[in-house]
Amino acid sequence: MHHTSLASAPCACTSLRKATRTLDRLYDAALAPHGITTTQFALMRNIERAGAIVLNQLATLLVMDRTSLYRTIRAIEEAGWVSITDGPGKARLAQITDAGRAMLRAAEPDWEDLQAQIHGRLGKDGWAQLMEMSGAIINLGQTAGREARA
Repeated sequence: MHHTSLASAPCACTSLRKATRTLDRLYDAALAPHGITTTQFALMRNIERAGAIVLNQLATLLVMDRTSLYRTIRAIEEAGWVSITDGPGKARLAQITDAGRAMLRAAEPDWEDLQAQIHGRLGKDGWAQLMEMSGAIINLGQTAGREARA
């Protein structure tokens, strides 16, 4: 069904992509002195939290396709920040290395400073709304994916 009011509204995808590209640039600039991108930083933090994680599980957790994950993780493995080993069956396991842990500890203050700036700009309520809306959109995608597979 065609809704005239929605047809003239800004596209949700375009609006979110512009906002995401802007945030990526801000975080990438904050993390650049440490030689890491926002995506690599997020991968490493999630690997560190997990202790060891199967790559397919990491892709699902971060809502990434496996090709993008493998391309991104290869660079941090080559930097010596993550090790990839054989897991159960054909699975591959990612683990943070001591060098990776040290790099994260060095980069975290810059990441935290930017987080605080964004939180300050959005305010407590704006931040809560952003987190809630992000979660709802991720859930929408996961629900649609499950329905498509059913």
